[in-house]
Amino acid sequence: MNMYVGIDVGKLELEINCKNESFQVSNNQCGIKKLISILTKLVDKYNAIPLIVCEATGGYERLLVKQMRVNHYAVHVAHPNKIRAFAKSKGLLAKTDKIDASLIADYACVMQVTADDYLLSETTEKIGELLKRRDQLLADKHREQARLDKEYGDDINRSIQSHVKWIEKEITRIDKLLEEESQQEALQSQIILLTSVPSIGRLTALGLLAFLPEIGQANHEQLVALVGLAPFNRDSGSYKGKRYIQGGRGIIRKALYMAAISSLRWNKPLANFYQRLRSRGKPAKVAITAVMRKLLLVLNSIIKRQSPWQENICQHA
Repeated sequence: MNMYVGIDVGKLELEINCKNESFQVSNNQCGIKKLISILTKLVDKYNAIPLIVCEATGGYERLLVKQMRVNHYAVHVAHPNKIRAFAKSKGLLAKTDKIDASLIADYACVMQVTADDYLLSETTEKIGELLKRRDQLLADKHREQARLDKEYGDDINRSIQSHVKWIEKEITRIDKLLEEESQQEALQSQIILLTSVPSIGRLTALGLLAFLPEIGQANHEQLVALVGLAPFNRDSGSYKGKRYIQGGRGIIRKALYMAAISSLRWNKPLANFYQRLRSRGKPAKVAITAVMRKLLLVLNSIIKRQSPWQENICQHA
């Protein structure tokens, strides 16, 4: 029998709710060690298997999740939107850490959530963190370069240029670290397979392995839904609305969009697929989204079959 442990994650504190009992510990190594001690007592008291449930908080939950898994506790990281929707369904308007911890435990019990599969190795997790940092640096570089178009004094311009040079050096350092981390034989073989597809570069391949570890294991429908490329209907009675995509992993969608744009020039089967859709009157954005979806299915097939790109793969994906 599962014992759901709801945890509201804060920057400094963890608010815990289990069987309507509340606890609070610090969000650090010492606090989590205390939490493990509490969980051990709860297991003995209720003779049940604990399932740790928390929300994704943009990073504050990482230490908790990592330590729970190291200590062999099952963990489920819930999407915040689902928790908020559950709160609204209960008519719950008040919000405190204690209320949120209780709400998360209640959500887990009602929805019968299960433990997340943890598909990332330590190396791919580090690669994901390096890729995110690289994106942050690129965004900073573009912001600084945009400032050079403004009428600033020489001192300000020198400061901006100096910062841009530092960012470029840091990006180069991140690229070297990514190259070092991706040298593992198992990773190299997957990278070679993914980059065999015209328009898929090494960074895109690393992003797929780091942020979409389900690739090659999930079926096509599951993968499309995970990325957020599954079209949703908007129909009601006689009204037939346009289908649209929503949610999913934006970081992968962004990478696939750039790869899809590149494929219009370098990947003949996908370029032809795009042109067929346009000739049938599909808007450009709809056609590009379809190319992204087709590209994702091709990549999934390649990893599943463990054989490189062939032009006829597009016909079967």
